Amino acid sequence: MKTLIAATDFSQPSVNAVNYAADMAKAMNGKLILFNAVPVPIAISEIPVPEANLEDMLTGAVRELDALKDKLILRTKGKIEISTEALMGSFADKIDQISDKYSPFAIVMGIAEGKPIARFLMGSNTFYAIKKISNPILIIPEKASFRPIDKIGLAADLEDVTGTIPFKLVSEWVSEFKSTLQIIHVNRNRKVQKASEIGEAISLQSHLHKFHPSFEYLTGDNLAEKLNEYAKEHNLDLLMVAPRHHGFLGLFDKKHSKEIILHQEIPILAIHSSKSSKEFSQATSRDSAESAHT
Repeated sequence: MKTLIAATDFSQPSVNAVNYAADMAKAMNGKLILFNAVPVPIAISEIPVPEANLEDMLTGAVRELDALKDKLILRTKGKIEISTEALMGSFADKIDQISDKYSPFAIVMGIAEGKPIARFLMGSNTFYAIKKISNPILIIPEKASFRPIDKIGLAADLEDVTGTIPFKLVSEWVSEFKSTLQIIHVNRNRKVQKASEIGEAISLQSHLHKFHPSFEYLTGDNLAEKLNEYAKEHNLDLLMVAPRHHGFLGLFDKKHSKEIILHQEIPILAIHSSKSSKEFSQATSRDSAESAHT
């Protein structure tokens, strides 16, 4: 039985993602774990926060998770197994802990729309998870609802695909939902393909040949816009991206990285191969250190 972990802070975007996760778990006869990290308050003075207060906070989180669980049982007509995990500590620490514990099929997280600051506050945990967690991260836009995943798009940058695309994981998802697969490459303002890109495209199709994938080679300056247009035009139900060291989401540079998530209207699945995950984590650690230094 495959397990989904739905991370929630009880905000509307995260609750929408929880609902999506419940519907998805029902569709795949899976198990759902509702997860909330309860941050430890920072003491203003040298006096530590009373232990009783911390216990009250954890009890409150458990109560909210249980209430959410009850709603999901009604939503899914009791057809899936649902459990809860409330852990005291930072999201960064506890999402690592819970992902190691359960090795989920995916960690489901929401992302907010609206004002830029609202997007950032909700998105910070999501972006952390993408950078640091090796399990697939399924990102649910605030207004998205679950529908059968009939069409999956795989965004690829056509550089070292065998080292950066986790073909086994891609195959698992396409097989699970009996989806069609479309491989998408967006190249910024260059209509002519390099010989190496043609070779990488052939390699991609060869690894995934049993799904008979189609291949789309798109050209444009705004990657987020191009992908969003393509997703709408072709009615994609899910877009897969593979993070790697030279860009926040692999084929995207830092300028466009967050736009890909914040402007997409369909769920995005961030997937890592063991190689790309290690390189990406090392690179983002260097980026953080450089930012702190400057």
